[in-house]
Amino acid sequence: MIGRALGSLRTNPVLRLELLNRVQGGSAVIFLTIWLGLLMGILALTYQANVAISNDFGFEVTQLGRIGRSLFEWVLFGMTLLVLFLVPGLTAGTVTGERERQTLVPLQMTLMRPSEIIVGKLAAALAFILLLILAALPLLAVSVLVGGVRALDVVRGVSMLAFVGLVLGGVCVWISSKMKRTMTATVVSYATTLLFAIGSFVIMAVLAIIDGVSGNDDVDPSAIPLIINPFAAIGDALPSSNDNFFNETVSPFGATRSATRDLAGGLSGWLWVCNIVVGLILLVIVIRRATKAVTTPADTER
Repeated sequence: MIGRALGSLRTNPVLRLELLNRVQGGSAVIFLTIWLGLLMGILALTYQANVAISNDFGFEVTQLGRIGRSLFEWVLFGMTLLVLFLVPGLTAGTVTGERERQTLVPLQMTLMRPSEIIVGKLAAALAFILLLILAALPLLAVSVLVGGVRALDVVRGVSMLAFVGLVLGGVCVWISSKMKRTMTATVVSYATTLLFAIGSFVIMAVLAIIDGVSGNDDVDPSAIPLIINPFAAIGDALPSSNDNFFNETVSPFGATRSATRDLAGGLSGWLWVCNIVVGLILLVIVIRRATKAVTTPADTER
């Protein structure tokens, strides 16, 4: 069912209409301008901060690699924050908007499969997110020129960010298919995003307090919530600069890598793989649930 919907993306009218609606007018240009402006600000501030630190402690050529990694991880962290903020807003009203405009029933009664409707809505949101990510690649390339970052690191970081956006978008589309009002779906979608991004850290802290943090290399139960955390997964996909906390990259991703090493033990380095596996399973489940929700017109929609 999902495979057939993916195969028909090229001729999916929902995808085509959603893409046209997103790029028409000046909203897309405004989004892109704000997106690049914020990321350029993060890049400039990070560079100035690293240069100031280098001047205070004496500049060495070997520090260029550390500056490059810091630039890369801070810009990628800013992109992650913006994606987590944008995805619920782009997907929460995909199905509820059709309900409010009273166009969902006519859409359900066309020759399109319900799975094609859901996949088309999700693909349109993901395409816009991918456009923003691709537009920011030149900023990430600056860190490669400075040094300390490989092209493969950029590919892994960006790929994990796109995957996080895909899974979160699927969850938000499922939420939208279950709600009747866009406002309600938006609130629930942002609450779910906070649960993934921040709630998992809170749960981890509570489990660490209850169970205690073990000093061996086994996986501690308190580290399990990190599997669904986007920051921990993306940070784990990036190569660690050093096993010593004080020599880690000074960035949120560096902090999450240190926490993963301390708490997860053997899971460190494989956390991003676990995130992909769990994310794919969750994505299939939510797409199937969302498809079922739009299979037949509900009594309240007839």
